[in-house]
Amino acid sequence: MFLFLTELPPLRGRATMAAALVSASTGAMGSLLGKLGAMLTDEYKLLKDVRGDIKFLKDELEMMNAFLLKMSDVEEPDEPTKLRVTTVREMSYKIEDNIDKFMVLVEEHQPSCSGAHGIRKLIDKCNSLLPDIKTRHKIAKEVKDIKNQIKEVSDRFLRYKIDESSSMPAKDKVDPRLRALYKDATDLVGIDEPRDELVKWLNEKEGESLRFVSVVGYGGLGKTTLASQIRIKLGATFECGAFVSISRKPDIKAILRSILSQITKQDNAYSGLDDIYLIMDKIREFLQNRRYFIIIDDIWESGTWETLKCAFVKNTCGSRIMITTRIVDVAKSCSPSNEDLVYEMKPLSEADSKKLFFKRIFGCEESCPDSLKEASKDILKKCRGLPLAINAISSLLATTSETKEEWDRVRHSIRSSDAKSDIIETMNYILSLSYFDLPHHLRSCILYLALFPEDELIERDRLVRRWISEGFIHGKSGQDLMELGEEYFHELVNRSLIQPKRIGYDGKAKYCCVHDTILDFLIAKSFEENLCTVLTKKCKPDGIVRRISIMGTEDEDIVEQLDLSHARSIGAFGDIKRLPSLGKSESLRVLDLRNCSKLENHHIKDIGRLYQLRYLDISFTRITELPSQIGDVVYLETLNVTSYKLRELPESITRLRRLARLFVSAGCKLPDGLGNLVNLQELGEIDALQLKHVEELGKLTNLRKLKIRLHTDRKLEDGRRISTVQACGRFQAEERDTLVQSKEKLVSSLCKLDECGLRSLSISYEMGDKDGQEPFLPALGCIRKVIVHGQDICRIIRWLASLPNLHRLTFPNPKKIEQQDIDMIGLIPNLLELSLYLHGTDDARQLIIRCEGFQQLQRFVVCGASMGILMFEAGAMPRLKELELRRFREKPKSSTVNYDFGITVSLWCIGLTAAEVKAAEDAFKSMAEANPNRPSLEMTRRNPQYMLQDE
Repeated sequence: MFLFLTELPPLRGRATMAAALVSASTGAMGSLLGKLGAMLTDEYKLLKDVRGDIKFLKDELEMMNAFLLKMSDVEEPDEPTKLRVTTVREMSYKIEDNIDKFMVLVEEHQPSCSGAHGIRKLIDKCNSLLPDIKTRHKIAKEVKDIKNQIKEVSDRFLRYKIDESSSMPAKDKVDPRLRALYKDATDLVGIDEPRDELVKWLNEKEGESLRFVSVVGYGGLGKTTLASQIRIKLGATFECGAFVSISRKPDIKAILRSILSQITKQDNAYSGLDDIYLIMDKIREFLQNRRYFIIIDDIWESGTWETLKCAFVKNTCGSRIMITTRIVDVAKSCSPSNEDLVYEMKPLSEADSKKLFFKRIFGCEESCPDSLKEASKDILKKCRGLPLAINAISSLLATTSETKEEWDRVRHSIRSSDAKSDIIETMNYILSLSYFDLPHHLRSCILYLALFPEDELIERDRLVRRWISEGFIHGKSGQDLMELGEEYFHELVNRSLIQPKRIGYDGKAKYCCVHDTILDFLIAKSFEENLCTVLTKKCKPDGIVRRISIMGTEDEDIVEQLDLSHARSIGAFGDIKRLPSLGKSESLRVLDLRNCSKLENHHIKDIGRLYQLRYLDISFTRITELPSQIGDVVYLETLNVTSYKLRELPESITRLRRLARLFVSAGCKLPDGLGNLVNLQELGEIDALQLKHVEELGKLTNLRKLKIRLHTDRKLEDGRRISTVQACGRFQAEERDTLVQSKEKLVSSLCKLDECGLRSLSISYEMGDKDGQEPFLPALGCIRKVIVHGQDICRIIRWLASLPNLHRLTFPNPKKIEQQDIDMIGLIPNLLELSLYLHGTDDARQLIIRCEGFQQLQRFVVCGASMGILMFEAGAMPRLKELELRRFREKPKSSTVNYDFGITVSLWCIGLTAAEVKAAEDAFKSMAEANPNRPSLEMTRRNPQYMLQDE
């Protein structure tokens, strides 16, 4: 009995087929079932007995997967169920590791016929399909062993099957939101401002039609408490009202009966009413001519709201409906009109956080012992203004001795689940509601964030690429996994589980961070699912390590002793000097060492032995070269070596046929044979004209994103540069011809890529001082971003204005910019973002932003100039959302700026005094108030911690 595989496993850069559902609770089961299914297709040549065993494995594992999925929705399983789930999940990892080893054995016997022809090629191929007899027996034996293990596990649980009907029923939980409804107002902190703001809004325009307000924010911010206080404040001004809380699986009839009972003040009159249409009719009839106020707390999905709103009649009595939710899209769907309001809950301010914290423990801050003030500061930083966390931790501390050691113990015990306080359990329960409301495929994705440190700003694309390499993202045939992963990311933002950072003009966040309290929950949950392991300073982890992060605070001896033979992901952060040995980590999929600035070449010397590696990031380290064995890592999909210390890639990377994403620093020398990487989807940033065979670029027809740097000067072997003009004079004709040919080949390659579906081409264009020619590139539709380095920008303006899909344009160092240049830039049809760094420009001149141009611009960054240099005509930049001012040298004058758009103005505070920043803010506010269009204006400060002290 033996196994033949003749084709490579499917590429993973794009989804190739529908795979089983991936969930944290199912371990590797989802990807494993996909692989077993592929092995049963005609592409794979299995002998009869082995095919039968594989079919048995697949059928058994499908049943186990169904069991795991069902159990993953049980919030508090009993101990026998936990044991069974853990056993089956861990078995899935072990089986996948074995299957992947089979794949590597097959990979080693793939034909290498590049130079063979005719009968020799056929013979080589046939020989490659005949692994030695030892390999055949090994594969067959391991398939049989896996089959026996599955039978053994099934038989064991059958022997100890528990009669579920005889087990003790779960204790009913009291809904923790009940406490919020009866909070004494004197116990609340920070509620006055949001309450008064919403009360004012709800009282406006009495007598008008029904209006809605939605309050959105993540669990624990106090949405229910806020709604309850508004009800107390306004209840008497309405003829009737109701307050109902919604569960994740709501009973619509019960909710409607509760509303009917509350508005009619007849508690038990409708308990037997079972017809949902009749209940709605009675509600509508009662509310028809009454001014009512309904609060619906904690809605989880839009469908629930669409049903409930049918019961609320639209009258002109000034009625109001208030909704609270954790999900942004639900909030927007509940308040769809411009007359409605979507109110985003904010964390408590630093002052209110202190007040709440000390009030619960000592009565006031002044009563806190000096010895505990530093510990208090650390604890409050961890809570980050979340009332739920402040209440939970302060309640624990109120019952402990007043020593720093005891306070630190309580703080750390929350993460390790040693704390048994009722309010801690309430906090975890509220957070778990959001977790269990997630679809299964998002649970692995959110738990994966446990691998990142506290306060880490997590790049979206980096996270999505790691999800892909871990097998968390599966789509339909041909679906782009990066796009699907971005959807996953934004859904977690939408559900308020991660906090968006650096939101672009398209409304999408490029980064995220995780609230410390949510991170603690994720760490505990991922430990329970054995998805991630978080090292403590002096404790060696128990059990098998699947995914781990090294933060640099661990004991170095423990790090070196780690058993990572089963690890699938290793990440490192900070100034770590040592890594555990990678030689035995044969199951590793992800190795992320980004920004570990003290790591050197010897740390990755065993990289060629990581046969399962999909993701490698060594950017911004001290590593200066990749081992030539990198070409043996045949499954590698993402390679990030962005670093000015790494100047050349080995020839062996051209063997990485699955490589989908390659990132290098501009100036890094790429090997010949770049065109072999036919599955590349992202490539950057390459020095395009320095490629020895630039025509190779045109072979990468699957590219979707490309970043290039263009010099109008040519780089010689000794590092000197010559411009095109110089090449025509001083240097030989062949030098000029080579440069011309390189440009022609580059144009040909880029045109071909444009035709083949290249979506985004970013160009860093560096103009030589003596180069008088305009850009040689055509106006390609794929060009999305251009950065122009060079002082005299007039030579490139016409070409820029001809680009139909240019979205982002940056001028880092123009020596001068004329009015005609601004006018031409304004003609770029789809320009969305413009950045001007005007450090050396003449402030005596004035540049006018005319109303005819910049019709699509949404973000405008101005750096290093007096605001007096710019004047906006009325109606200019009609779609502008954000005006960002960096290093401005004087406050703007209302006489020089006239605008009629609603914007956010971001003021960079670096190098300015608080008085100067405030003067600029006041000037903009005055302009907004004086403008007849009364534009909306939001002021934000960037880097306020770097403001100078006022004299």
